[in-house]
Amino acid sequence: MKEFLNYLKSNYHYAENTLIEKEKQVLLWKNLCSGKQNFDKISTAELLKIVALQQKKYTLITVNNQLKTIEQYFEYLQLQGKRKDHPLKNFRIKTAKKPLLTGFLTEEELQDIEKEFREIKHKKGQFKLFEKRNRIILGLLIYQGLSSGCLRELKVKDIDLQKGIIKVPQATESRLKERNLPLEASQILELYQYINEIRTELLQISKTVKATDKLFIVSEKTKLSSITSQIRKQINIENLQLIRNSRINLWLKQYNLREVQYKAGFRYLRSLEYFNQTELENLKQEIEKYIS
Repeated sequence: MKEFLNYLKSNYHYAENTLIEKEKQVLLWKNLCSGKQNFDKISTAELLKIVALQQKKYTLITVNNQLKTIEQYFEYLQLQGKRKDHPLKNFRIKTAKKPLLTGFLTEEELQDIEKEFREIKHKKGQFKLFEKRNRIILGLLIYQGLSSGCLRELKVKDIDLQKGIIKVPQATESRLKERNLPLEASQILELYQYINEIRTELLQISKTVKATDKLFIVSEKTKLSSITSQIRKQINIENLQLIRNSRINLWLKQYNLREVQYKAGFRYLRSLEYFNQTELENLKQEIEKYIS
């Protein structure tokens, strides 16, 4: 075993902790052999039985890490002339693919959601202010497809009413990139009223927040997630992510893949793989050209 560890250290430059872990993995697999089996001469079929056994005990990531070590061990045996064949070359357990997103909302359905939300009767007083704030948030979800992370990071300066654009900040927890998106004409007037009047009033009635540059004022007791959760319940949707996904799906019908990638804030083009299957079939060659 010492010679094998020296081989790993020389060829892969692993740290001492990694070498110790790999030694444990090989010894573990050797101990799983029956008394009649010689691990160094074990067949592929017998190894697959051990793989199946390990799958019942460990996650796919852990088993695949073990498989990498076992593969290296048999490579070492081949180089030493102790074995001619390799029983488990390039063998990994494939992880299940993410399911394709389905059940997208149409443009008409998205606009109906906004229209019905406007018609909901709210209480008077400060609740009227909350209603107008929530209407702004819903509009940014519907027309710009913003994630909750981006909504939370938005600042007043990110709204350029003169140019009619919103500078969407990056959302680190969801790895979304910053981008500039156009505002709908109907959003500009409401955002102007919100920034210059409503937001100021909301800041005045806030007991815990006295000053902030964030577009949407939230405190430790009232987080943005509680606001979006309230909106979700009012429009009767299981998950607000459906609205963002639906907007991205609609963009796929209007723009090329690079434009949609930018608008959605995706770092990688392959993030679009999980959307409409029909769109993917139509754009398959273009996708392969970009990510190859």
